[in-house]
Amino acid sequence: MLKKISLMFFFSVLLSSFAHSMFIFSPSITYLTQKQNDGTNPESNAKLTLIDLRLGHVMDFGLYLGGLYSIHDHNTVANSSDSYFGPSIGYYNSGFFVVGTFYVFGERDLTNGTGKYTDVSGYQVDISYSVPVAEGILVGPQLTLHNIEFSDFQIAGSSNPTSYSFSSVSPYFNVTFLF
Repeated sequence: MLKKISLMFFFSVLLSSFAHSMFIFSPSITYLTQKQNDGTNPESNAKLTLIDLRLGHVMDFGLYLGGLYSIHDHNTVANSSDSYFGPSIGYYNSGFFVVGTFYVFGERDLTNGTGKYTDVSGYQVDISYSVPVAEGILVGPQLTLHNIEFSDFQIAGSSNPTSYSFSSVSPYFNVTFLF
C-alpha cells in the first residue's frame, strides 16, 4: 500500500511540475572553412558545417527531456552528408544547459556516390551557457562532444559489416527559445 501511495505521490509531483515548466527549441551551428596553398600543389579547401536542432521540455526543477536532430556536412578528408537523431536527457537552469543524447538513428552518406555508413550507435554531450537578449530568447556558446560508431556500410544495394567510428569536440553558437 505504501508503495502505491509513494508512486501516486511521485507522479502527482511530476505532473504538477508541468504547470510551471517550459518548452525549449535550441538550434546550434558551427561552420569552419580552410584553404591551403603551398605554391607547389593545387589549392585545397576544407569545409565543415554542423547544425543541431533540439526540442524538448524542461520541468520546473530543471530536468530536460527531448530529442535532437543533427546534420553534419563534411567537405574535408571524405565528403559526406550525415544526419543523426536520438532522445535526450539533461539539466537546464537560467541559461546553463547540460544534455546528453543517445543516437538511435543515423547515417553517413558519402557524397561521391561510393556508399553510406548505417547502423549507428553513439552519443553526444552538450554544455552551453546562454544569456538573455529578449524575453524567451537566449544566445551563447556551446561545446559539444560527438562519439559516433557505424557497424554497416552499404554500397550498390549490398550491406557489409564494418567498424567505422569518429569522435570530435566542436564549438557551436547556440540560440535558445523558451516558450
